[in-house]
Amino acid sequence: MGNLQTAEAIEMNSIEVIEEVEVTEQEQSVNSFEHEKLELQKETERLEQEKIELENLRLQLQLEERGFGFAKEFVEKFSLTKTPIEKVDALAELINEVKLEMGFKPKEVAKQDDYTAHKQNDDAKGMIASKFEKLFK
Repeated sequence: MGNLQTAEAIEMNSIEVIEEVEVTEQEQSVNSFEHEKLELQKETERLEQEKIELENLRLQLQLEERGFGFAKEFVEKFSLTKTPIEKVDALAELINEVKLEMGFKPKEVAKQDDYTAHKQNDDAKGMIASKFEKLFK
């Protein structure tokens, strides 16, 4: 009976060792997958940063080509469009609107009738004559 117990004990120990080996192999494969996943995430973040830098450089180039290099920060902060070309076009449109608002606007010249002309010249006879002229037409 003693041999049976030792045989069972040896068998139990060997099963535990085999299970531990299988568990460590699974842990290693899981660790390698997690490691690869982390590396891919880091690579994705790096590529996203490069993409942002590229877009900023394209925007700067477009702005400088159109003569709006001074407005880079404005366009980056306040633009709702996606591509650099659309951002530059939106800025150009805004600048043109501002130029129109600030441009020369002639005052409306009101038509001056005879009565107003005589009034400005302090000509009472002319004022009365222009009023009677309108009445007796």
